[in-house]
Amino acid sequence: MKNIIFLSFFLCLIMACVKEGPPGPKGPDGPPYTWPPGNITGYINLRDQFGLSAARQDSVWLQTYNADSIFRAYTDTNGYFYLPAVPPGNYDISISKPGYDSLHLYVQHAGGSIDKFLGATSMAQHISTKLVSFTATALTSFPDVYIPFEIVFEWPTPHRLSVSGFQVYLDTSAVPGAGRGLSISSIGTVGKDINGITGKIVGKVTIPTYLVPSGTTLYLTAVATPVSSGYTPWLDYATGARIAYPYLGDSLKTQTTYIE
Repeated sequence: MKNIIFLSFFLCLIMACVKEGPPGPKGPDGPPYTWPPGNITGYINLRDQFGLSAARQDSVWLQTYNADSIFRAYTDTNGYFYLPAVPPGNYDISISKPGYDSLHLYVQHAGGSIDKFLGATSMAQHISTKLVSFTATALTSFPDVYIPFEIVFEWPTPHRLSVSGFQVYLDTSAVPGAGRGLSISSIGTVGKDINGITGKIVGKVTIPTYLVPSGTTLYLTAVATPVSSGYTPWLDYATGARIAYPYLGDSLKTQTTYIE
């Protein structure tokens, strides 16, 4: 028994004197974890140029791709779309339908079992309103320059008296955008029928007289646009910025000279 105790003590003493060596080389890293593919879903709301919901919401074409694959889908009768099994990554989804403005959605997609739901995005019908003439005359109404204007247009189909889809911009030089934002534009909200084919709408632009010395030529642009309820800005998921929409329709330019 004494020999066993002595031997155990001797072995413990030897082990206590042994120093631990340096760590060995690090083994290779395993492959990084990536989330599995996931679905991208959402709704496309089709609207006519008056802002009303289209009778049919189907057949909107969506497409995107990565280095290996192309992903495509159509909306159903409710405007719902479903892009299945899309790998994680950043995607530019193109959206189109004949007769409507095209769109792009930029999406950061993490993948996984929870669908990436993009919400609802509106698409406006092509603007069928055609501008026939645009006239304006600069007058003085101190402290502003007062510029009444008249727009004659062809009625879109279907014919609606409540057309309000027009904007008028004033530039203080021939360079588009020069001085824009300094003026205030107001437009009548109801178009007046002329002959069942054409209509007219009137309004005015005002700008402070100190911004336009006598003899200044003012440049005005009239643009047909959908009414405001017909579209909404959409979100660029890559940058977080809201993108202005829709694209503008037919336009006409005119100019007038302010004489004090």
